[in-house]
Amino acid sequence: MAMATSHTQASQMHHFAPLSEIPPKTFETERLMLRAPTIDDCELMFRTYTSDPVATKYMSFPCASSPADSVPFVKGAMSNFAGEPSDHHMFGWLVFRKETGECLGSVGIGVQDSTFLSGGYILAPSAWGQGFATEAWRPVIEWVKRQPNVQRIVAEHHPDNPASGNVMRKLGLTSEGIYPKHSVLPNISSEKVDMVVWAWNRDAS
Repeated sequence: MAMATSHTQASQMHHFAPLSEIPPKTFETERLMLRAPTIDDCELMFRTYTSDPVATKYMSFPCASSPADSVPFVKGAMSNFAGEPSDHHMFGWLVFRKETGECLGSVGIGVQDSTFLSGGYILAPSAWGQGFATEAWRPVIEWVKRQPNVQRIVAEHHPDNPASGNVMRKLGLTSEGIYPKHSVLPNISSEKVDMVVWAWNRDAS
């Protein structure tokens, strides 16, 4: 017998449409463990990647000056995982190497409207070039693709960062070209910069 969905549950999920359920808090791959962050992780995130100017160069958030800079993101993610929508409907996971327990970075997805999500990742430079970005983001992207109401997944990268495009290609996204003056990357410029946009579209899969 199927359990009826309460009015409260339905109202909560409305905010996360097109997702029909809250994503899992953990994912596991051959080499990696992903888990949702907690407030206690802000110091770890700061040491690992949020304070690193190389890691954050092409990110949409400024390089952190203290662990406290990550608190709004983490609190928002925690609220979203609890089914209590925050101002930004973003879900994030810290990425750990199973062999060593080392934190490598994080991946995330965010609801943009009732049909599509956007996503991204950040890894510490010491983890680059080893296939970790693709491996970490794959289970999240595959989970999103299995959500029947998701019509589109979007990701983007700066034209000077083609390695991110290789990750997106490996995960089944297709380049839609360069979008002029598309996004602000605060560690590069206060003005909008050109971005290469990639997407997975259900009707094209």
